[in-house]
Parts: sequence; C-alpha cells; structure tokens
Amino acid sequence: MSDAVRDILDRYYAALKAGDEAGLRGVVSDDIEVHYPAPEGLLPWAGDWTGIEGFLAFLKTLGDHLTIDRVEPLAVHVSGDTVITVLRGEWTVKANGRAVRTETVNMFTLRDGRIARYQVFSDTAALGLGLGRLAA
Repeated sequence: MSDAVRDILDRYYAALKAGDEAGLRGVVSDDIEVHYPAPEGLLPWAGDWTGIEGFLAFLKTLGDHLTIDRVEPLAVHVSGDTVITVLRGEWTVKANGRAVRTETVNMFTLRDGRIARYQVFSDTAALGLGLGRLAA
C-alpha cells in the first residue's frame, strides 16, 4: 500500500473515531456516495447516501444506534483507486445494551486524494439481532 493511500485511510479512521467533522470533510469528496446494503427496514443506516451532508447524516444515524467499542483491522487490499479493508468489530446497541461482534468489509473508491465512494458490507443478520429486529 502506498504512503498516500495509508495516509488517506489513517486520516479517515482517526477522524471517524474522534467524531471530527472537519477532519472527515478533509478526507472525503463533496460528492461522496455511501452504499450500505441491507434488507429493507432492517438497519436504520442502510441504503444510499449522497454528498457530504448525506455522508454526515449516515454517520449520525449510525451513531444514534451504535457505539463503536473496538475495531481491529485484519487486512487491506489495494487495486488502482479501490481500497478494501477487512475489519473485526465490536459494537454496543444503544437502545438495549446488546453487544454485536462481526466482521465488516469497507470498500473505498479514491479520487484526487479523497474518498469518493464508501461501501460497507457487514453481517446484517448479526446487527439485526442486536437491534432486536430479528429473532434468534
């Protein structure tokens, strides 16, 4: 992985962890696209979000429901302008205190030194169980 790609990821994850809106604005494009697939109505933050305001609304919606307890990077793969990170994470559902542990894949598309597209692929069943929207 190049130093430039590492710098973008480091800045993104540091700003995300710190809740640093200015830092996030500095690392994502103004027209960023977010794609978080899940069955209709299962996860409040799922769907497509567009532009910096959409991206920030996505993060707020996610933060309204989950607390990030721990995220451990497992792998990073770079191919051209696409970066894929594999993460193991632990979250707490704010509404009920349930712990959710799962692996997640983040796929970034970079353009002009910024994140232009952010796709998240996670274990939606584990998150749905944690939210109480699915029965075990």
